[in-house]
Amino acid sequence: MSSRKMRFFLLVIIWLTAGLNARGLSLYPQAGVEYYWGANKFRSLKPWFGGRIPLSPWSSLLLKYTFHDLSFDYLRDDGTKAPREAKLSQFIAAIYYAREKLESYAAVSHFRGSESYTAWNLDVGAAGKITSWFALEGGVYLLDESSILWYPDEPVRRIQVGALRAGLDIKITDGLNLNPQVYFYRNSEKVTATNMAVSLIFIPREPFTFVFTFWNYRESAQYRFSGQYFSVGLHLYY
Repeated sequence: MSSRKMRFFLLVIIWLTAGLNARGLSLYPQAGVEYYWGANKFRSLKPWFGGRIPLSPWSSLLLKYTFHDLSFDYLRDDGTKAPREAKLSQFIAAIYYAREKLESYAAVSHFRGSESYTAWNLDVGAAGKITSWFALEGGVYLLDESSILWYPDEPVRRIQVGALRAGLDIKITDGLNLNPQVYFYRNSEKVTATNMAVSLIFIPREPFTFVFTFWNYRESAQYRFSGQYFSVGLHLYY
């Protein structure tokens, strides 16, 4: 992200904080960074920051900005590989609700970036506690994107993607959770994919959260991202 954009979004956060405080509301800052690596020399650095605005004792509004700096090897029609790079900006607005044994969220995102990339995304999910140490999770993910990022040798392509997610949240001990999940994808070009993920979530003390994830991704496309991936993240939640 350019220094100009960084200054702009910091000024927006400061302005929102001042305006909300004047109205008796609060804005709690949040930030983090994630790094991904894996098959096809895939690399992605994702710093993010935002603010959480309490709406009631049970619900909050989250405004968030994420910068994606990614690279990978693209497989050409002749079988050779070529490096690809892209930088994307993601703007997110989300509503979170948590009461008793139920947690839920609904998030809308807009992406813009290099390689003619634009996209809209809807992400909705919920989790229900079965016991004090065990919860069931589920969600739906929809994406409408337009770009040449994945197919640089072709005209701009518009693709819709839908996904179902199911998972478990298992408390191992205080501050340590195991989160296995499975994702089922299908896009408008009839490409299907399955993604198995296992995350270890470590909260040494507030506001710090560390997340370590292993991904096993399989898809049916001619150009495949199939393979194993890893990610590590540090997040600050106030």
